[in-house]
Amino acid sequence: MISQSSLQESVDGDDKETDPEADEAAEEPREQRPTETFYCVYRRLSSRSQLPGDDAEMGYRRSSSSDTFSKEMSAADFSLSLVVTNLPTVAEPELRGFIIKRLSKGAFFDGMGTIATVELSVTEQPVACYYCLLHQNTIQEPDSSSSEASGSVTDHVLCFLGSTEKALELFRIELDKYAQGLELYLEAEADILEAHLKSWYDESVLYLQRVVQLFQEKLSVLLRAALSHTLVEVKHADNRTKQDVERFLSVASLQGLIQEDRVATLSEARSQEQQVISVDCGEATLVCHNAAVSNRFCEDWIPAFSNALKSGNPFLMRQILENFKLKAIQDMNSLKRSIRQAETSNYALYKCYTFLKNCGNGDILLHTVRVEHAELPEARNVVQVLEEFMHEEGVITSTD
Repeated sequence: MISQSSLQESVDGDDKETDPEADEAAEEPREQRPTETFYCVYRRLSSRSQLPGDDAEMGYRRSSSSDTFSKEMSAADFSLSLVVTNLPTVAEPELRGFIIKRLSKGAFFDGMGTIATVELSVTEQPVACYYCLLHQNTIQEPDSSSSEASGSVTDHVLCFLGSTEKALELFRIELDKYAQGLELYLEAEADILEAHLKSWYDESVLYLQRVVQLFQEKLSVLLRAALSHTLVEVKHADNRTKQDVERFLSVASLQGLIQEDRVATLSEARSQEQQVISVDCGEATLVCHNAAVSNRFCEDWIPAFSNALKSGNPFLMRQILENFKLKAIQDMNSLKRSIRQAETSNYALYKCYTFLKNCGNGDILLHTVRVEHAELPEARNVVQVLEEFMHEEGVITSTD
């Protein structure tokens, strides 16, 4: 009989094995005390005449080989004015100097932030800084006869500071989304903008801890929903809880790790099946409806999340979640390779069945490959045989 581990060894490339129990002892950044966080927003004004090139109206010239800003500028080519910050007065000039150096070197990316380490005199150790450019507009001076010479580019530099670079890097996706959401408030009153900036760490990092705390052992329901692209409806809960669950489902899914067109196809297939999990937060104990099908693969990860919750370390939780997704991808690749072999080998077909039976995630894996291989007759036939046999053997009890 072929074991799960032997199947994984046959995958193209040497996939690293991921064990939930091993995550508990992994060396990850641990936060034993509340993390001190800061924020800062600058308004940048750049002279258009200093930025030649076809993309000058955007304030930078983009390299043809990457999305980085390839135009290096001196500090004289732009000016930074402080909009709002909660940094101590002595630390703000230090951050400003750091940002000016980064801008001068073109160390910014289009559409996403960058995380680096910055030394501030008010912190005991160097601190991680997430920074990005937002809300670019072209300002035209009405007195000038030449728009090319008088135009200027204004945008905002957003900075979030806290924890370590390695830890904050785990939440890059959440930080990018949160930063994009702030574009609506950049021109608002300072107190309105500051109210949203204050919540960056709570909304982008600590949400994960709240979700694990809320669901406890039932977190496996959310994990399964994320892998299967099943809709989740949260009832009798405040907006923050609903947003927390939405963020968790987004980062726990395999979006970004598999092709976007496949994600869209899988989501559409689940939508057509009208499968919706209802989470009722109105009772003393959280209740999940339409989630009767268990998933051993997801359940096996609950102890790791529980131990991370006890440590109060959201960064450890995020790393465990990434390892969970990595393991799911490894299993998917193993199954796909075995299905290709099973098109011409009955023994390989038996290997597929053994793997699906033992991995604890057979129903979701089968549903995924069935959707992806819908236009491949040979592979579709293999999947159909596997589904029929697994239903007969009681390995899976519901029809996806």
